[in-house]
Amino acid sequence: MRLAFDLDNTLVQNNHAFPLERPRWPLLAGLLGDEGLRQGIMEVVAFCRAQGWEVWVYTTSYRSVWHIRRLFWLHGIWLDGVVNQQRHNREVRVRCTKHPPTFGIDLLVDDSEGVRLEGERYGFRVVVVPPEALDWVATVQAAVQRHQEGNGEKN
Repeated sequence: MRLAFDLDNTLVQNNHAFPLERPRWPLLAGLLGDEGLRQGIMEVVAFCRAQGWEVWVYTTSYRSVWHIRRLFWLHGIWLDGVVNQQRHNREVRVRCTKHPPTFGIDLLVDDSEGVRLEGERYGFRVVVVPPEALDWVATVQAAVQRHQEGNGEKN
């Protein structure tokens, strides 16, 4: 199974401030001037990995794949895949903001209600996590468990 996270206002502060994780290598992160990741991401990734899920990023930003992988690596997280706007434009044949099924992504975590509506229209699952949500980790964990149960998987 594959879980993908949006970046802006979901895991990376853009227009909204939320608590950030401390990078595994803070001095290196400071030197590279990288963005921070939302507090709780390490817990969510560990949970997903324990359930046997791959962890991806699916963003409409034009950040390079290398930049995104480096951001997560500085927090001790290895990504299984990255979809940025360039890759989306090359590979998606459906006219929508994001289309996780094109990449075999089972569940998308995003802050956008509009992406959730596209999910209903085009048949993919979205968990909306608003930037101000304090319980976002539990929300994602519950969605992963529900998805597994709905697909008859047990761990």
